[in-house]
Amino acid sequence: MTRVLIADDNQQNLYLLESILKAFRMDVTSVRNGKEALESARDNPPDLVIADILMPVMDGFELCRHWKADSRLSRIPFIFYTATYTDPKDERFALSLGVERFVVKPQKPEVLMGIIREVLEESSKKTPEAPAKPLGEEMEVLRQYNEVLFRKLEKKVLQLEAEIAERKRTEERLVLSEARYRTLYEKMMDGYVSVDMAGKILEYNKAYQEMLGYSGHELDSLTYQDLTPERWHEYEQYIVTTQILPRGYSDVYEKEYRRKDGSVVPVEIRTVLSRDDAGNPVGMWGIVRDITDRKRSDEKIRLANHKLALMTEVTYQDIQNKVTALRGLAELITHPKSEQEREALIRRAMEILETIHTLIDKTKDYQQMGLDQSRWIDLNETIRQQFSFISGKNSVALDCDLPGLEIYADPLIDHVFYHLMHNAVHHGKTVTRIIFSFQETPDVLILACEDNGIGIPAGQKNHIFERIVGGAGKFGLFFVREFLILSGMTIRETGIPGKSARFEISIPKGLYRFSER
Repeated sequence: MTRVLIADDNQQNLYLLESILKAFRMDVTSVRNGKEALESARDNPPDLVIADILMPVMDGFELCRHWKADSRLSRIPFIFYTATYTDPKDERFALSLGVERFVVKPQKPEVLMGIIREVLEESSKKTPEAPAKPLGEEMEVLRQYNEVLFRKLEKKVLQLEAEIAERKRTEERLVLSEARYRTLYEKMMDGYVSVDMAGKILEYNKAYQEMLGYSGHELDSLTYQDLTPERWHEYEQYIVTTQILPRGYSDVYEKEYRRKDGSVVPVEIRTVLSRDDAGNPVGMWGIVRDITDRKRSDEKIRLANHKLALMTEVTYQDIQNKVTALRGLAELITHPKSEQEREALIRRAMEILETIHTLIDKTKDYQQMGLDQSRWIDLNETIRQQFSFISGKNSVALDCDLPGLEIYADPLIDHVFYHLMHNAVHHGKTVTRIIFSFQETPDVLILACEDNGIGIPAGQKNHIFERIVGGAGKFGLFFVREFLILSGMTIRETGIPGKSARFEISIPKGLYRFSER
């Protein structure tokens, strides 16, 4: 079996060459540099040596010089197998050192084995010769060796200069690209936010910060869960579990953020998963869009449809019924049985006309709602102003201490407070005081309007907000409820019959704030 010594500092090259030689039933010894090759050969001379040129400690040229100068090794054939020294001058110098072949990597296995067999066959036919200096004088060898090394060094320097120049151009492109990205990042209208897997905010742009009203230092200490109302937590965790983690991104979905001032902003967001080099999830980033304007447009459409439906119902059900009754009375008035009956019919007709007039008058407020833009309204000021329209004719006191409390609603919502106080004065019979107070809960603020009158009988509590045109005061409470529903609020009556009437208005977070707290 032919014993081959191979020398190469590249482990992959060693493995490939060793695999080829062993496939052709050769005994292979591998080393990492010329010094190791020389020591191994002197201990156990091989039948052939195949060496790379560029190696640490002792390169291939130096190995070849020592090899050919050694009486035990000089007759053993030497092959250079290189991918670094490929210049014709390199090959001439190698051949002048006494190598049998100069082979440039890579070669097909069958081609390489053909060269090896050829070299071994030539070696077997040679007669042993005493080792001689391959280039005569030692100084000449060193001169040519230095020339080869200098040429390689010069080539390498030029290559490095080219790489440095290209790297510089790449860095310049990256700087330009980063500047463009940063400009886009800062000027984009939508918010950008990046978080770790625990939700801690890591990075954000100016649009995101302005959307929420927090300072940079404040955002750095928060998580996206801190900014999200609790009612969205379970839903958003569901998005993370079923979309973001399994497939790396989410569909566009809607949620809400809570601003620093306590108001709520509706947003839509698409979230993308970030992974490390090993493919493990390390964070998430998302593009966040404020959809307040879109929601307001949707709300205006909903409001218009709701008002249109009610106006249609009022027109075709209530007013039309009254008109039908008037037509019947008009027919009877034309042919009365007596003067007394005619006067009674006229009085009835006048009552119906008054009812129609009241109905139309009451619907004006409702019809106007939403035509003006919602705004922050000071409740103390609004309630006291509406009370002034009532208090001049009645000896009722107002207790209203709502420091800095504001609600976000249509300005016409002041009619709600007027109707509540007006009903208290006119139907509470023994009312001497009206009290406004509030209580905060985790989800809503309860604004209460309470009086000390006779209250509302238990049997009527479930019907006081129904639309009963003929019932005194009932039509006003119906529109109080409608106003509040269309403003995102609700109302209920929780008073004690015989002691007081108490109306509680539930105002969600985001629709109220304390400007002076």
